[in-house]
Amino acid sequence: MIDLYGLSESKMNDILIKRNNMLYGLEYYDLNIVSLYEEPEGTQRSRFRLINRKNFNTQALSNSAFVHVYSPNAKDDFLFMRRLVDDELIALNGMINTSCSIEYNAYFKTPNQFNVTDKFLAEIGLIRPIISKPDWDNIGKKYSDMYNHNIWLDDALVVDGTVHKFYSILPRVEIKLRYLNCVYNKIQYNNLINRKDYDSSGVLFMNNKGEIDL
Repeated sequence: MIDLYGLSESKMNDILIKRNNMLYGLEYYDLNIVSLYEEPEGTQRSRFRLINRKNFNTQALSNSAFVHVYSPNAKDDFLFMRRLVDDELIALNGMINTSCSIEYNAYFKTPNQFNVTDKFLAEIGLIRPIISKPDWDNIGKKYSDMYNHNIWLDDALVVDGTVHKFYSILPRVEIKLRYLNCVYNKIQYNNLINRKDYDSSGVLFMNNKGEIDL
């Protein structure tokens, strides 16, 4: 990159200064969001329906029909998480608008066919689920989507995501979230605040020297 961009010694020093300031100034906040005491679920497959003036004239714009793609239960999932945020969860100053790292620990009901020895070993994580639905990626998608406009602005903020599948006599989903104290530069800041769904909750960014600005 030094050769590609023709970086001078002075510019390299500027880069090193910003690097050092970023290492010092970037900070993750840890948040154990919630334990959902339910059998872990995945996102249902998207469905399609034909829309035209006859069956949905409030959305059809012409006599020609079009296809509406929707996710079953998406609205119910959103409202469920909204109730947790409003009534039980945490008091955030606003939605999270910075890079996030998310970890989902999904505990499936221990099979009744297991003997007592295997049930105990499953509870301490030595026996893990295999060939069991939902798939790990569907678990991540379902619970990430539930956070959109509830906890964070959009799950596109996630830069690291992990799903762990376990057995337990107490089925549940434990969600661990880490989020940064700021965005990395002014360009990302401008892109963020210019989104139509930005909630004006305030976000910090790093300037060209790696210092945090409002």
